[in-house]
Amino acid sequence: ALKLAERNATVADSAISQIFTRVSEQPPSQKNTELLSTLLPYYQMIADQRNIPSSRLCEAYDVIAECAERTDRYPLAEKAFRDMMEYRHDAYSMNQLASILKKQGKNDESEKLSRQVINDFEKSEDEKDRFEVVRALLAVSSDPNSHERTQAFRILESLLKEHSENAEYRFQYAMLLDGNPRLYQSLKIPGVESNASVLLLQLAEEYPDNPEYSLALLKLMLSHSRLNWMFRNKRDSLEKTLLISERMLGRWPNDPQIVAAVVELRSRYVEILRRAGGGVNMVKENERLLSILEFLFFNPENSDAVKEELIQLQLNRLKMIQQRVGKEDIEYRRRKIETELQHYHGPRRADFLKQLEGKE
Repeated sequence: ALKLAERNATVADSAISQIFTRVSEQPPSQKNTELLSTLLPYYQMIADQRNIPSSRLCEAYDVIAECAERTDRYPLAEKAFRDMMEYRHDAYSMNQLASILKKQGKNDESEKLSRQVINDFEKSEDEKDRFEVVRALLAVSSDPNSHERTQAFRILESLLKEHSENAEYRFQYAMLLDGNPRLYQSLKIPGVESNASVLLLQLAEEYPDNPEYSLALLKLMLSHSRLNWMFRNKRDSLEKTLLISERMLGRWPNDPQIVAAVVELRSRYVEILRRAGGGVNMVKENERLLSILEFLFFNPENSDAVKEELIQLQLNRLKMIQQRVGKEDIEYRRRKIETELQHYHGPRRADFLKQLEGKE
């Protein structure tokens, strides 16, 4: 009986481990997140029975937390990291928990954890700990001229001098530059690109399976597109980022952060072209945006905001063309919007119906 129980536990351990591994290799989704959170208690029970190393359990918590974070299920991600910290109380797990807390608006607790990382590990000789100190310093610094950012630069400088090709070090350097590019223009690190947008473009192209690099690039382009004087010199970077954004949707169609950033960036690009005089390029990009939104519309994991963007865009177009195209085309577009409204039950439904009926 003992041998049979051990054999069953071994099989169960192997099966659940394979599920966690397989899911970690897939784009995060709400269903995968729910599956893993359901399996975790069984995995913990088996781990206790078989004396599985705590490192294995921590890997499982890490996978669940990442899936939960990428699908905006922050409370579940927080719980996973808190459970992980029962087995390891290192700089990485503390930083991860601090990040999740910050995304939920729990700023005081988040900052307390980040400062604990700085205090506990700033004198560590371990390279991984020093890197986590950089992340913590950037997390607590809101002032571009702060002591924390200068300290973060010094640590990154020493790390990059030894490992100039390390992707994570380069990424944090891009985040630091984005916070205040002028402050570090004279502080060059040999062999490392010192322009945040160029550096993020390099990382996004070198590591297409890392969503963090590509998402940071999209957010940087969005911030630049609001500043016309800065954006004029970034047009080429924006067009490259738009190409990357299509690849991101293909890879992570269920990631609400990525979907929102891609839709916002492409909408902004259409507006930029409109202000520049419109023309063929604006029409083409507007059609592409519509196609992307239609692709996303029926994905059950995407938010109401994506559906609202598509419906409003089509209502605007319908209003513009009513005096210029045939009756059949107008009726076709109206029916299309009516069909989409049958699948949308968000807060703007009544407003959309009024617009469709011409009452607004």
